[in-house]
Amino acid sequence: MFTLQQLLEATGGRVIHGTPRPDERFAGGAFDSRIAQPGSVFFALRDQRDGHDFVADAFARGARAAVVERPVEGVPDGALVVEVTDALHALRRLADALRDAHPIPAVGITGNVGKTTTKEATAAALGARHRVLRTAASYNNEIGVPLTFLQMEPTHEVAVIEIGFYVPGEIADLCRLVRPRIGVITAIPERPVHFSRTPSVEAIASGKAELIAALPDDGLALLNADDPRVRALADRTRARVALFGESADAAVRATDVVADGLDGAHFVAHLDGRTAPVRLPLPGRHVVPAALAALGAATALGVPLDEAATALATMEPPAHRMSVRRGPGIVVIDDSYNASPAAVSAALAVLGSVRSRRVAVIGDMLELGALSADAHESAGREAARAADVLVGVGDLSETIVAAAKRAGVAEAHHVADGPEALVLLRRILRPGDTVLVKGSHSLALDRLADALVRPAAA
Repeated sequence: MFTLQQLLEATGGRVIHGTPRPDERFAGGAFDSRIAQPGSVFFALRDQRDGHDFVADAFARGARAAVVERPVEGVPDGALVVEVTDALHALRRLADALRDAHPIPAVGITGNVGKTTTKEATAAALGARHRVLRTAASYNNEIGVPLTFLQMEPTHEVAVIEIGFYVPGEIADLCRLVRPRIGVITAIPERPVHFSRTPSVEAIASGKAELIAALPDDGLALLNADDPRVRALADRTRARVALFGESADAAVRATDVVADGLDGAHFVAHLDGRTAPVRLPLPGRHVVPAALAALGAATALGVPLDEAATALATMEPPAHRMSVRRGPGIVVIDDSYNASPAAVSAALAVLGSVRSRRVAVIGDMLELGALSADAHESAGREAARAADVLVGVGDLSETIVAAAKRAGVAEAHHVADGPEALVLLRRILRPGDTVLVKGSHSLALDRLADALVRPAAA
């Protein structure tokens, strides 16, 4: 929540439409008119599309004000329009001002996989004792992180912020806004997502290290003990370092890990001589590191280990991330938000643990650059071990299907896109099947997952 006066003072903007009332309050911000909430401020950013073309739509959906770089048409009579020189810079300046006004401790989370799950786990664990501001969805870039701070309220006591990396210096810049006291690095696998945007895995590791380099001397860097690249970053920070994982030297350690198929996982957590049982509602052993990082962050901010562990059982899966959904006669493992080699491998491991007929719908893994061919080949071999039926979606998935056939998968199909996959699946699915849906975000396989769980038309 923030006022018009705060908006104008932070951005240097001027009202060019509507009647200004300095004490008027706004409920957050948006850059996509389709998700503009009533009472929010719409920022007309020039991203893949020009936000100025959608100002009228944002107002129609309930936005109270718009921040623009030039006058636009179709604005309702009573709506507020604020003109600035640069809308993206205005968003950042407003976020900086609101952060200054409410300097709560923050947990920053980065890594090449597992960021969003770790963010949700950390928010759940901290929620045992604190009111938590956390990143919505995967709003982890120069737009999403500032928008998160526009949601800040006086009652928030701690922030949990996911931070992404595309170019060197980006995380360092976002840390000047986030001001993390605790930094978590999840994992940097051999075949990382977005590899095509960076020259090497080492460059990705250096970019992720910007988070822990930004921590204060009395801060805490939580590093994945089971990931050699993450562990090796310990000398990149002045803060205290604590390892989490299943390794014997991890300060936050898991033992007795049991994956319960689609019902989740459980383990025993160890920290400073204390132990606590942990039960996770999300399927897959790969969720355990996220839970351990969450426990490390929560206990560092005053939540007793047993309370944080209990709270982890309440965490909800992020949308379209290893969400177990029930459809007409089938179970859908909806992991459709995005795809990387490590994430595909983890999802296939979960599918392979179920006893029903297993159907893997695997889409292209994009932005892998030189790693692409080998990654898709490996995914095909893993799919052959984990699935009874494979459906590859997209051009690159032809390699997955071919590799799976060579590895002996019982049945394999290739389709061009999600709608074609839906037609095929409606023909071949049987009652009792378990279906994994996984693919890069641009394939929009979330729509396929939604369609599979939707009751059939009468």
